Amino acid sequence: MHYAEFDLNAAEGVRLSADYRFDGRFYPRGHALNKEDLIIFKMYGVRHVYGAQADDNDLDNRTALQMIAAKVCGSGTAFIVGHDGICRIVADVNGVFAVSAERIAKFNRLHPDLMLNTVQPYQVVSKGEVLARLELMAPLMTEAAVEDILFRLSGNVALLQMRELRPLRTAFVYTKVFDSEAETTHLTAVVKRLVTSLADYRLDFTGEYNSSYTVEDVADELQNAIDAGYEAIFVLGAAPSGNQHDVLPDALRKIADDVVIGQMPVAGGSDLMLAQKRGAKIFVLPYHYDTMNVAPVNRCLRQALTAEKIIPADYEHMESVFLPAVEVLPADMPGRLVSAKNSASKSKKAVIAAVILAAGIGSRASRRKLMVELPDGKPLFLHAVEAAIASDAGPVFVITGYNHDEMSEYLDKLDVNVIYNPLYRAGVKTSIALGLKSVPEFCDGAMLFPADMPNLSAADLNKLISSFRRGKERQVSVFVRKGVKSNPIIWSRELFSRADIVPENAHLRPVFMEHSDYTNTVEVRDSAKLLDVNYPNDLQQLGVKTDAPVNEN
Repeated sequence: MHYAEFDLNAAEGVRLSADYRFDGRFYPRGHALNKEDLIIFKMYGVRHVYGAQADDNDLDNRTALQMIAAKVCGSGTAFIVGHDGICRIVADVNGVFAVSAERIAKFNRLHPDLMLNTVQPYQVVSKGEVLARLELMAPLMTEAAVEDILFRLSGNVALLQMRELRPLRTAFVYTKVFDSEAETTHLTAVVKRLVTSLADYRLDFTGEYNSSYTVEDVADELQNAIDAGYEAIFVLGAAPSGNQHDVLPDALRKIADDVVIGQMPVAGGSDLMLAQKRGAKIFVLPYHYDTMNVAPVNRCLRQALTAEKIIPADYEHMESVFLPAVEVLPADMPGRLVSAKNSASKSKKAVIAAVILAAGIGSRASRRKLMVELPDGKPLFLHAVEAAIASDAGPVFVITGYNHDEMSEYLDKLDVNVIYNPLYRAGVKTSIALGLKSVPEFCDGAMLFPADMPNLSAADLNKLISSFRRGKERQVSVFVRKGVKSNPIIWSRELFSRADIVPENAHLRPVFMEHSDYTNTVEVRDSAKLLDVNYPNDLQQLGVKTDAPVNEN
């Protein structure tokens, strides 16, 4: 496809990049202009339009949306692409809209021109109601791009589904310490709020069990409820669970097949717990359910009630919860405020960002070298990332490309900045430029760290960082062994436009001679520290067997 601004006299067949409206006439994004359209546009004073000319392998907006929607939509859903170029996905039955918020977020990272918005997950909806809007922001999409999206969606069940609601035999297990009026009042308030919150979920509350607040008694009453055939069992605690080895968590572990300790990041609700025993689902409600913000807790409950099974992996990435309003400190708050100690402006040490270059293919190592598992069970690239995190460098940026999806599974668990480089095949300089553009202004410099150097420790990196002087312009800091320079390398902000990494043949010629007047060097005695993995024998030095089958994907 070819995007450009077209003179209207030469715009026949051009597909519009934006919507046009003229007195009731509507031309949506992706519409291909014909001769009649050109006459009307001229009537309204339009002389130029911005759009795209299609190549042989391009798909128009509507066709691409229909192909993607067919893959996204699952049981109980239907879709239609309207005249406005928006694909609306509709409930085809009554039930619960079953969709993972995490999978929606992943979908929206598949392609920059593709966007999916849905209603709240796991809510009850009626047939005919719109569940989602799927939009393609470009007028055209290449056939290869559509096929790539469809391929990425092929490893799981359909993204959007409706699930039928059926009555669930439901019981309460009340736990008490004193059996006092205050305890009864609290439990009653919790029950009232729960019943109101889940009123549309067809829960048939017919069972009640009472237990003392001990592990054995709670486990016994849970077993009684399970034996009686209850499918959903809510446990109400006599006290908040202080940790994962309190009365209620231990009782669940004693009785259940699978236990999910919610660890929900919401004040008053961190003691939510989910579990499963044969066909029964067990929910330990937060002690403060009657007074807290229950929206995030209810999302978990609805998801678990709707799912066929409670799977721990579904709750590993809990949604963040925000305070409802700005809070003012009480005037009588004891003690004094402790100022943050990580202010970059007050530090005498240089503030150095780390840019981990992990976008390449690494074909010379006869396999995808950055994903090769080392003897410690971690992929090769992760060693550089973890060394940077543990060092004094920060913030840390990881530039991904060829192995982006696989790397993301590891990086999602780390508080680093992940930047995908779509131009990774064009060479490492595109990754360097992308990383340096992202370094914030408060940083004095940036350390370019190839991800194929797994033997450097945080202490090694700290020596390099310490060699960089804050307040001194035009600096380069680099490792040296026997006169030969080696990566990683730190560049001062003034030199970002010229920044590069040390070439692999640095031992054959002088490196960065033009920067020698302001280069700081850090001597490295152990050559293994500077191992740069490029060939199979390099992997052997790390204890990796190189006679294993080659993974060409």
